[in-house]
Amino acid sequence: MNKILTLLFMPALLLITMLTSCSASELNSKAEQTAQAFYSNLQKKDYTAAMALCSSKAFEVSTKEEWKQSLKANAGLLGDIKSFTKTSSFNIEASTTNGTTVKLVYDVQWEYGKSKDSVMLVKEKDGGMKLYKYTWKHSDTKYVDGLNESEKKAMQYIDVIKTGNYDSAITFCSKEALAVTPKEKWVAFLQRASDNLGTISSYQVVTDSATYTIAGTGQAGKGNYYDVFIRSNRNGNMQMEKIVFFQKDYNEPVRLTGHYFL
Repeated sequence: MNKILTLLFMPALLLITMLTSCSASELNSKAEQTAQAFYSNLQKKDYTAAMALCSSKAFEVSTKEEWKQSLKANAGLLGDIKSFTKTSSFNIEASTTNGTTVKLVYDVQWEYGKSKDSVMLVKEKDGGMKLYKYTWKHSDTKYVDGLNESEKKAMQYIDVIKTGNYDSAITFCSKEALAVTPKEKWVAFLQRASDNLGTISSYQVVTDSATYTIAGTGQAGKGNYYDVFIRSNRNGNMQMEKIVFFQKDYNEPVRLTGHYFL
C-alpha cells in the first residue's frame, strides 16, 4: 500500500514541478520582452513610451518627471544607444513586499561610452511584467576622459604660472576665452593675482570636487564644460582656484576658458 501511495504521489510532484517550470519560463519570457521594448524606446529617445512600460511601483520613490529627466541626462552624457545585450540568466524572486520580480542585467554600448545595467521587473495583476527599478554603472566614457584631460591640463597651466611665464600660460586658452578676455587682459589678470595674493609655491588638484556639464551653455557658447578646483599655496596663504575648460563636443580637445578665485 505504501508503494501504491508513493506511485500515486510521484506523478503529482512531477506535475507541480512542470507547472512551476512553465510559470517561471513564461515570466522570464515576458520580462525579457518588456526589457527589450524598453531599450528599443530608449534608442529612439521616446521616453514617454519607455516609461509606459514601468509599473506604478517605479514612481513611488521617484516621480515620472524625475525618471524622464534621469533617462534624458543619461543620453545627454553618453549619446545614442548602439546596442544592448542581456548578459545574465533570469533571477526570479518572490516577496510579500514587491511580489514576484525578475532581475535582468544588460551590457549597453552607447555612442560615447558603455554601461552595465540592472533592470528589475515586477509581475502585474494582469500577469504582465513591468519595470520598477532601473540602475546603471558607466565605464569607458568620453565625459570622464574630458574631465581627466581637464585636470591634466589644469596642472600644466598652473605649472607654467608658477614660473611667471604668463604668455605661455595663455596658450592653454580657447579662442572663445580669448575673444571674451583678450591675451593682454588675461596676462594682466595673472599678474595682479601674483601681486595681490602672492606667487604659487605649491598646489593640489581637489579631484573629488571636479564637476562637468555636458552639452551646456556658458561663456564660451554651447558645449561641454569641466570645472577643476585647485588649492594653491600663495606665499603661505591657501587659495582655492577654479579652472574651467571648454569642449565644443567629444571630438574636440578641451581648452581653458576661465580662471576664478573662490
